[in-house]
Amino acid sequence: MNPYANGWPNGWYQGQYNPHVYIPPGSFPNQPYEPAGWHGFNFNRSEPKSKWPSLNPVLASDMTYVRYDIRQPVREGIMLSTWQQISHVPAFVKPTYELLIISKAFPWSIVIRAPAGSVITCGAIFEGLHELLQKHIEDSEWGIVALDKTRREAIEKAAKSRQEKDKDKRLKRIDWLGDTPMFKGLEKDEEFEKKRHLPGSANVAETWIVKFGKL
Repeated sequence: MNPYANGWPNGWYQGQYNPHVYIPPGSFPNQPYEPAGWHGFNFNRSEPKSKWPSLNPVLASDMTYVRYDIRQPVREGIMLSTWQQISHVPAFVKPTYELLIISKAFPWSIVIRAPAGSVITCGAIFEGLHELLQKHIEDSEWGIVALDKTRREAIEKAAKSRQEKDKDKRLKRIDWLGDTPMFKGLEKDEEFEKKRHLPGSANVAETWIVKFGKL
């Protein structure tokens, strides 16, 4: 059932209703149509609020209902109808052209930059994360977990399961996530961001932490 058959929540529009995409409650029957895009929040007191109102709720860890197994390409892991709704939508209220993503779940980082004349979209973030984690694990990276028996065994177990499908015998970064390859959203943690920042490297204004969980 479409809970918003009579209108969209005030402040943003993301295309046709899809039960796999979260839309904050509250309907406005008289609200005029807006072009496809996302225009931020304008909550009433009775409606849920994200800790990060500048971030599209499709991406926010405390709001997203998107369930994406990041081992799969986005067009396979996210329903086509859902992907068509969210892929082109801006990731932030304010036009954003550069984004740094880090994680407590893996040691890498990724900088996503918008193409000329565009802004960073939700689709670019999902695609960027998938691409990052499809790279092979390097020898120096493996050295990080060589003496960590628990983490090493979790990576090898995940790799064995993946290798049965893609036949790639080398370890991939996605294996690092073990049994937690499900995208759980982006969030902020300033203390972790400061500790994770490489001394001497440039700061990126929009730095976010990606969370993962079990399927």
